[in-house]
Amino acid sequence: MLHEFVELGPGNWNRSRLFQVMAEFCDRRVLVIGDVGIDRYTLGTAERISPEAPVPIVWVQEERLKLGLAANVADNVRALDGRAEMVGVVGRDRDAEDLKALFDEAKISKRGLVAAKDRRTVIKERVVADRQQVVRVDYETQGPIADSTRKQVLARYAALLKTVDVVILEDYAKGLLTREMTERVFALARNRKIPVIVDPNARTPLNWYRGAELLTPNTREAQALAGFRITDLASLSAAARTILSASGARMLILTRGKEGMAIFQRGKQEAYLIPTFAREVFDVSGAGDTVIAVLGLALASGASIAEAATLANIAAGVEVGKRGTATVTIDEIAVSLNQLEGVI
Repeated sequence: MLHEFVELGPGNWNRSRLFQVMAEFCDRRVLVIGDVGIDRYTLGTAERISPEAPVPIVWVQEERLKLGLAANVADNVRALDGRAEMVGVVGRDRDAEDLKALFDEAKISKRGLVAAKDRRTVIKERVVADRQQVVRVDYETQGPIADSTRKQVLARYAALLKTVDVVILEDYAKGLLTREMTERVFALARNRKIPVIVDPNARTPLNWYRGAELLTPNTREAQALAGFRITDLASLSAAARTILSASGARMLILTRGKEGMAIFQRGKQEAYLIPTFAREVFDVSGAGDTVIAVLGLALASGASIAEAATLANIAAGVEVGKRGTATVTIDEIAVSLNQLEGVI
């Protein structure tokens, strides 16, 4: 049966309530668990073609390092005035030292990072010439982490759970989150009655996420997880039912790019559609990290799912107006919230 869709635009908002929720962010603690890494941007110009192969020669003028993968979610939590804890695996290499330096710059604790001698620190390098990406080079170790490393990760996770309000599980399918690992992550959180929000991976079986409070796939991921294309509201509804049933999650927020978001709750016929609030789109990379950081902080602050998704959607509209993976601040969300027409 098709969900009954209700659109939630600015006319449905209680502006003072949204500001009240954001005011609570500074007291909330979020634990992010997932694959961590560095986004490295190698920037320059290309004025000639290599004599060795038909490829441009990039004259490098600048290199930038940013927290990447799940670490970017923790950085978003910090930028939103929340307190972030990060659990993940790094190598015992020079790149790990660069990553730890980025954590220090962002004022994010490194105590949840486990160093593994048999893995390398993940790097996603983007070579950009004259604002055009020429190539992306990924450095990473394939395959699941060793049992000894898994035990260390779970020990750090269990210890940090005592101090947080919500868990965000970021699944990049790079070896950290095996079925056994996710089962323990959910079980430990359940014992402490701490909700777990999941950014799922399209290659991961949905039953690995049993115990999740909320899943946040984008349209491409939702299609892969459901097993069919989403082309209209009927297929959107069917995909939501399939994902909620197979995962056992209580709620689902499907991010739909320029079409905004759709909110579903298991056992409820009514679903919500939130239009996009992006004014200008430069780069969508990192928008999902901003969305899940806001959702975690908002739900931990007592927001309803509709209120949390509204704030996350506004934040995403700000993030995609920036170049590269970026963070968003409370003040930027507030400015955007005040500028949108129809706010009450």
